[in-house]
Amino acid sequence: MKIRLSIPIIALALTLALTSCSKDTTDVDAQGAMSEAILGVTEDSGQGYIDSLIFVGESTTYHLKSRGVLSGGTETQQVWASKSGTLNLDMSTKNAKIIYPETGELMTISHAAERSQPEYIVFTFGLNGAVQNISKGEEYYKSCYLSLINSVRAVSPETRIILQSAFPVASNMDMTNYSVDVKTLNEYIDTINSWTLDLAISEGLRYLNTSEILKDGSGYLRYELQVGDGHHLKTEAYTEILEYIRTHEYK
Repeated sequence: MKIRLSIPIIALALTLALTSCSKDTTDVDAQGAMSEAILGVTEDSGQGYIDSLIFVGESTTYHLKSRGVLSGGTETQQVWASKSGTLNLDMSTKNAKIIYPETGELMTISHAAERSQPEYIVFTFGLNGAVQNISKGEEYYKSCYLSLINSVRAVSPETRIILQSAFPVASNMDMTNYSVDVKTLNEYIDTINSWTLDLAISEGLRYLNTSEILKDGSGYLRYELQVGDGHHLKTEAYTEILEYIRTHEYK
């Protein structure tokens, strides 16, 4: 007995097959884009690679300087920071003034980039204003970050921009000034990091997932890496971070 399929049924079958194929292709494309964005394991790129990086971010970025772990020690010129030593990521960040290490002048990050044309800039944001940025949403957070990124791109187009994951906080973090508990704050940081990765993918940038080596089995900052406040890092932590960066080179 022969079974005859009507044209509508055949068309439906073809549509389902094509849809499935299209979905598979989209998934592969998405995985490829993510794989390209995330900096994977490489051979040790050496101190020369670390010396080519400029670091901009929050207080945990500034402490690369105060802990003396970069070339030049506490006099390193690789950390661009404000007078306070920290920055918040919001719509005003691109206009915030940093101390340009080579001259001591106050200028915007983009002005500094235009002046020095760095080979690489590593941006690290996430904890400062985390609760507020979560409440404002993904689109707001990405627009703030993209505003800063584009201000650098406009004046230093050859600079390779790396977006580093925000670091987790430890279980003993003082939450007096936060409206959430520590576990929720780390969940917020993870969410912000996922937004940052997505931004790196969409903008053709690179994402440095340093937070993965700083977490304990429960997702908190490893207790032995923090100075006692649950947030700021010991010199040993920066040694691990720089080792991670050296073995996850932007090629």
